[in-house]
Amino acid sequence: MLANRLKQDIFRFSTYKCVGLTVRSISSLNILDQKKNLSNCLEDLPSKAKVVICGGGVMGAAVAYHLSKRGWGGDTVIIEKERVGEGSRWHSSGLVGAFKPSLAQVKIAQSSIQLLKDLESQGKETGWKQCGSLLIARTRDRMTVYRRMKSQSVSWGISCELVNPKKCQEIWPLLNVDDVLGGLWIPGDGVGDPYLFCMSLMEEAIKNGVGVKEECSITAVHSKNGRVSGVETTQGPIECQYFVNCAGFWARQVGQLAKPQVKVPLLPCEHYYLHTKEIGNLDPMTPVLRDPDGYIYLRERDGCILAGGFEPIAKPVYEEEIENSTQRCLPEDWDHFHVLLQELLKRVPSLNQSFLHKLCNGLEAFSPDCKWIVGEAPEIFNYHVAAGMKTVGISAAGGVAEATVDEIVEGYTKYDMYELDISRFLGLHNNKRFLRDRVKEAPEKEADMPRPFKIAHTKTFGKPHWFETVQREYWACREAIGLADYSSFTKIDIQSQGNEVVDLLQYLCSNDVDVPVGSIIHTGMQNERGGYENDCSLARISENHYMMIAPTIQQTRCKVWMRRHLPSNGSVTLSDVTSMYTAICILGPFTRNLLSELTDTDLSPSNFPFFTFKELDVGLANGVRAMNLTHTGELGYVLYIPNEFALHVYNRLISQGEKYGISHVGYYAARSLRVEKFFAFWGQDLDTMTTPLECGRTWRVKFDKDIPFIGREALLKQREMGVTRQYVQLLLTDHEHELDLWSWGGEPIYRDGNYCGQTTTTSYGFTFKKQVCLGFVQNLDKDGIPKKVTNDYILSGHYEIDIAGIRYAAKVNLHSPNLPTKYPDKERDVYQATRKLHDPTQFLGRHYQP
Repeated sequence: MLANRLKQDIFRFSTYKCVGLTVRSISSLNILDQKKNLSNCLEDLPSKAKVVICGGGVMGAAVAYHLSKRGWGGDTVIIEKERVGEGSRWHSSGLVGAFKPSLAQVKIAQSSIQLLKDLESQGKETGWKQCGSLLIARTRDRMTVYRRMKSQSVSWGISCELVNPKKCQEIWPLLNVDDVLGGLWIPGDGVGDPYLFCMSLMEEAIKNGVGVKEECSITAVHSKNGRVSGVETTQGPIECQYFVNCAGFWARQVGQLAKPQVKVPLLPCEHYYLHTKEIGNLDPMTPVLRDPDGYIYLRERDGCILAGGFEPIAKPVYEEEIENSTQRCLPEDWDHFHVLLQELLKRVPSLNQSFLHKLCNGLEAFSPDCKWIVGEAPEIFNYHVAAGMKTVGISAAGGVAEATVDEIVEGYTKYDMYELDISRFLGLHNNKRFLRDRVKEAPEKEADMPRPFKIAHTKTFGKPHWFETVQREYWACREAIGLADYSSFTKIDIQSQGNEVVDLLQYLCSNDVDVPVGSIIHTGMQNERGGYENDCSLARISENHYMMIAPTIQQTRCKVWMRRHLPSNGSVTLSDVTSMYTAICILGPFTRNLLSELTDTDLSPSNFPFFTFKELDVGLANGVRAMNLTHTGELGYVLYIPNEFALHVYNRLISQGEKYGISHVGYYAARSLRVEKFFAFWGQDLDTMTTPLECGRTWRVKFDKDIPFIGREALLKQREMGVTRQYVQLLLTDHEHELDLWSWGGEPIYRDGNYCGQTTTTSYGFTFKKQVCLGFVQNLDKDGIPKKVTNDYILSGHYEIDIAGIRYAAKVNLHSPNLPTKYPDKERDVYQATRKLHDPTQFLGRHYQP
């Protein structure tokens, strides 16, 4: 019936706005049409405030609430250009789920859920119902995803259960399970009402002193000396120290009101919500149903069904065309919605017998990577952003607001936010044309389930289709020559006229950077807690000139971190030279032979030793910055080539290297090499919560020198107290790589049958001929409290790794393995031996080359 009615009504209603689309008349008293006025709002704006929040939606309300709980209520003002909680209540799903792609996002969601529960327990309206959610699978791969999620739930503290099709139908009686293979039942999930949640948060914030000004717009955000100094509004200026952009849909436009402009890469897409009329005997505690293979979800709402989805190709809209919340409601496009409608009717056939109430086409803003955008803006200090929550703002608001307020009040947050931090973006990502093309793909990602550290499509959870290709590339790097493109790595020149650059880097870096000219030093840049803000290599080009090489994701982030600490007199300059140099890495035992044929410089170990820098002529190119390292542990060089010479150098390397069996190699081969060598990478193994002592890099910390650096006190304390987790390498001993599912990162680790940690990066080890996993091991007591970890504790246990519900035995390594090779190299062996001059019994730590 619904399908027929929809067909009949498509043409009849296709030119109407959402508010006018009906099959039967809509009661003006419908609960979703009801709004209430917020009392005790400001009549006049204050001239000064500590914090100004732009946006009176659920995100802005949550930030105001948490600030008020920290005692900042009287110093906080919210500016809302319409009314608080404005916007159609028909345009929200209210889904609240704990499973997210990473531990940080899970903790944020769990914080939001707890806030919903707390407010409900105090008698505040939030619409919270812990009805649970059921995720169903149509394919074997989807069931594998759910088995992985079930395994991972131990690490993340989420209660869930794998269920068969019969149980799926018991949980959701209207469900068609003819093509369902099973599902995942998550009883702790639920739903809420974003409008009620927003109003309750705002009322509590006002009670605690927060000022709210409605029907007032921000027109400019001012800064002085690189910091927020105030805002202009349609009703006058406000001096302030902090600004929080919670403008949601309009966050990108609000970013453009600042000088310099703050880049918030968001663009809206059409998003559909189908509401039925009341369905008889529908249990109000009907769980949320998610069918990611069909891109759809359904939930009960006030006796009706609310259904929606994330279509494979979305329709972006330029936000400049949308001036107010009413305009966010666009005419419905039945042709575009058809793919979701088909899936909904297939999954719940009884919808055919229901009556359509509304099909709403509301706009939702998405970021390029479909993740939230949080953190302090790179362009202006004390300018914070909390936006890009997509359709699940209610499940993110509480935790994201808590993290934002932590950064404002304390200077840091307890969550590792690097993957959500606004500094992950470059200028390109805010380009309107790029966004328009990119966000077409983004909503589909929202329908998929989390896959930690997903870097490419592998088409399988087992042996990937590219296995043999990567195997050939791997052996080229170990027994011939491999050529890899490192151009995306971050490259920063740091220099000064005097010794200021050395003093700055000594303060920023935990390793001693005052090394001879031509040396390369590998170092972390720690935060006050000792965690890694950056992990980089520094080549000393001259006395007062360093070149920093850092991970690709650090290009914006590391500049912001260093800029925070630059001398105010401008004596040290930073230059981002990432796009000026093409970086080619040649790896393998014959790389010295090859490069020697293309340059007049003596490349012998005595003249150009491992971990040093020289400027070379290569072929007819000059000014090539050559570094004797590879970042994977193999012999080789990274050549930083001025772009105008890049093609020439590349062609010479390929033609001259043909006799050595040179071949192109990609990321997977490089990852396999470094995982076997036990090398940690920032953003995958290292993060803002991980310290050098926890990952075996104690010998890279200048404890022996009386040189202050950021994080020194925290690291000294940790050295005294001992670490509570340790980075290890695990080799799967009973895993069949041809038949068994592979480890892809994020799997739980068990010691003597008890959960003790989680994998980070994994790969197949072609020399070991085994699956190799890197990860962190803890010593957890019966209450889950981490205790001190020692070498004896690590080495005395029996380890297993859980891959999608099957545990595989694993051998643990604390130190870098010595891999057999046809071409042993004394230079590398000597370098490794020098690391053993550090006392291995004094601290936990392996002794391997960077």
